[in-house]
Amino acid sequence: MTKKNFSAALNAGVTRDQKLRDGVVSSRFDRVEAALGGRTTLLDNTPAGQPLSEKSAPANSYIETLEKAGKVKATYAAWPIDKIDDNPLNSRTVYREELISARAASMAKDGQLVPALAARHPTDLERAILIDGHYRKQGALRNRVHTLDLKLLEGLEAIDFYRLARAANNEREQETVLDVAMGYRKLLDEGYAKTNDDLALLVEEGKSKVSKTLAVLELPSSIHEFISLYPQQLGINISYELTLYFKLAGESKTRDLVQKIVDEGLSFQKVKAIREGLSQERAPRRTFSRQYKVSDADGSSIGAIKEWGNGNIQVSLALNDRERAETYIEALKELLAEDGHKAI
Repeated sequence: MTKKNFSAALNAGVTRDQKLRDGVVSSRFDRVEAALGGRTTLLDNTPAGQPLSEKSAPANSYIETLEKAGKVKATYAAWPIDKIDDNPLNSRTVYREELISARAASMAKDGQLVPALAARHPTDLERAILIDGHYRKQGALRNRVHTLDLKLLEGLEAIDFYRLARAANNEREQETVLDVAMGYRKLLDEGYAKTNDDLALLVEEGKSKVSKTLAVLELPSSIHEFISLYPQQLGINISYELTLYFKLAGESKTRDLVQKIVDEGLSFQKVKAIREGLSQERAPRRTFSRQYKVSDADGSSIGAIKEWGNGNIQVSLALNDRERAETYIEALKELLAEDGHKAI
């Protein structure tokens, strides 16, 4: 029941978002500008002493603007960590162990410096849903802390669970193409977008880019691990080339190519050339045919016999004589029988 209610709320947000996109305000950045009342800049009010890794400037600027415009209300609370659910549409799926350990160590030393963004659960007011702050939650759990400081937002559109998380994630640490692909897959699997075209509109990306991103999910887990560890070297274009290469060469050779990309810093053009070279090697050879025209006694055509270089033949004759046709068929059956074939 909880999932259904949340899905209904999110779908309502998607509908409102589409109406905004079709009108004067065409993107979330335009909505920020509209909320600002025509002003052309956003102020980042992040305290000067706050670590860069916690700023999340695009997400915070957007939220602060909506707060000033009265569209969103925020309250602060220390929330029981066992009553905080992960964002079901978080764009980041892969969390690196070393970063979780580093966050836990930082929080153990200095405490939680920045509240995590969250919203109240739509059907259970005792629970909250994270919008951003999953590393902080993991760090707190690692330290066996029982509460997490939250900035609770009210009034956001449901689709902002995805958009704000992605903006914050990408600001702090480069988001991998695998993170994005898994986020897209969630939107499709949960029914928030029915087709890739719907998804492209929802996430405000080109159709081709969305399709290439989703294709990365076809790669085996051994390749996904490389993508998670080396996001700068394995971006969308090279990762898509790897999906094409994988279909031709299989997992072992693709893993070797990924290691070569990482070790030697191969460019996209070089990777593409390697994949195209393999495609040409694996391309089936063209088989040429030879045709023998068959004529009647008066020279008029009655059909043809085609022969291909791979040993295939095709006979097409218009004899206009049933008994004669049966004679030809019996003769062909005898030839087939001599080679151990049966014509039934």
